[in-house]
Amino acid sequence: MFKAFTRSKSTLRPLKRSFPTSYSRYLIFGSVFLSVGFAIGYKNANTLHTTLDDFSTLPLSKLPPPTYANKSQFESGLAQMIRVVGSDNVSTDDATLKSHNDSFFSTHHPPKPDVQKPSAVLYPSTTAEVSELLRIAHAQSIPIVANSGLTSIEGQNIHTRGPYSVSISFSKMNRILAFHPQDLDVVVQPGVCWSDLNDYLASYQDGSHLMFGPDPGPGANIGGMVGTSASGTNAFKYGTMKENVVNLTVVLADGTVIKTRQRPPKSSAGYDLTRLFIGSEGTLGLVTEITVKLHVRPKFEYVSTACFPSIHDAAAMALDVVAQGVQPNAMEILDEKMIEFVNQSSSSSLKKQLEKPTLFFKLGGPSRKSIDDQAKLIQSLGARHNMIEFKTSTSDEESVELWSARRNGFWSTFEYGKTVLPDVSDVQGWGTDIAVPVSKLAQVISETNADLNASGFEDKFSIMGHVGDGNCHFLILYNSPDYRAVKAVVDRMVQRSVDAEGTVSGEHGVGVGKRRYLEEELGCATIDLARRIKLSLDPKRILNPDKIYVIDPNDDLDQQLEEGDILTNEGKSSNHLH
Repeated sequence: MFKAFTRSKSTLRPLKRSFPTSYSRYLIFGSVFLSVGFAIGYKNANTLHTTLDDFSTLPLSKLPPPTYANKSQFESGLAQMIRVVGSDNVSTDDATLKSHNDSFFSTHHPPKPDVQKPSAVLYPSTTAEVSELLRIAHAQSIPIVANSGLTSIEGQNIHTRGPYSVSISFSKMNRILAFHPQDLDVVVQPGVCWSDLNDYLASYQDGSHLMFGPDPGPGANIGGMVGTSASGTNAFKYGTMKENVVNLTVVLADGTVIKTRQRPPKSSAGYDLTRLFIGSEGTLGLVTEITVKLHVRPKFEYVSTACFPSIHDAAAMALDVVAQGVQPNAMEILDEKMIEFVNQSSSSSLKKQLEKPTLFFKLGGPSRKSIDDQAKLIQSLGARHNMIEFKTSTSDEESVELWSARRNGFWSTFEYGKTVLPDVSDVQGWGTDIAVPVSKLAQVISETNADLNASGFEDKFSIMGHVGDGNCHFLILYNSPDYRAVKAVVDRMVQRSVDAEGTVSGEHGVGVGKRRYLEEELGCATIDLARRIKLSLDPKRILNPDKIYVIDPNDDLDQQLEEGDILTNEGKSSNHLH
């Protein structure tokens, strides 16, 4: 085999000199310099290789700043992208660009809105189109921020590397691709809204007995739910998105298309790549198809409510329910202030709720008797926790009425809570969430409640939570001059959660708003490992840059956000969910 590539010494002919001796000297000197240059270059390249590639983790200090497209590169790349989707699927009007960079829902907003925005919004329809868009973006180093429902809370859609960046909207990728009722799964595109999927199942002859479990806020699309690992009120029974996704089709940063696994209910074939992408907020790849699990709808489902004298009593009761093995479909907590706001906003035809901290239960089962048995057990536990009142619905209509307080709590707080602020023309709202082990929930809620009261927000906040899994939400209303005071309270709340072995975010994700807390929760080595994963899958750092983890040693985004938020709040009056 090797004979084809070698010669014996006897067959080699001596080279004939065909140039003068002086020229040969130049050639020799040139070869020496070239060799030295190669050696230096090799050494530098090897040093960079050692810095970036020879360790399991990637500290920020070892990472060079990213380089993104200049104006010329961006314009060339954008022209190619437009040819992929067609000019009818491109928007560059200012209102659309702003809506894909900021929203009413977001806790944080672009510090430099005139610069930190996309130059175009593209609307692909297929995985193949998304793949081609990312191939072009990767070649030209164009930052990409993908979105579906635009309802994220923590600033996930901000174009921190604008204006030479592009938003990819999945709003036209909103089809149900395949439905397998016997296998209890369905394949959807990322632009499908979770409630629309349930409407589809309810109307489908072979699927009317099935449902999709997670139920976050209205308007959330399944692609975004994958991005933040969303859940909702049903998480206690049906789990978060991590427990409800079978597989994903993902387009990587360079346009490569992968499928994370096949469709059986379980698999131990290799790494769990599905969960790697769930919660990644579009920083590792763009999800274009999702196979989600379905659940059998309970044949009967009714609502019970239990009122308590304090938020601590209510939270302790929730812990007791879990400990006794009761399995409600949902278990939610609302504080007395939120109940008050709901009562003010409810139509006169709805019964007013007792304005006390209240637990809301969805109880399901194969018969009314099975539900009554659960309700009786819950009611019997109430005596241990000073329960004031217990009610259970007797009809579907009454169930809807009782649950309406939970469903409308957030909006009622924002609408009617503004009446308690000194300046009703300047209403700001800070919504956030934490999650802790359920055994620590009562303590964390009580301490945060006391902190808010002591900080001057005693009648300006409301609490609701998915207490079955230790997840609690706070909505704080304030006037702009109180921004720093609110931020300080939120900082202490997050620290309190971490101290209780909890997390800085239960279901809203990290985005830009909670990056600064992650080192305290996870530790430097864990974050350095996550950064290594990010750079392995997205070496040019074009996918949703600066979200979740810091990827630029020169990053000053946290400072930008604080200064920008203060300027926004103190510079003008507006009604806004901050």
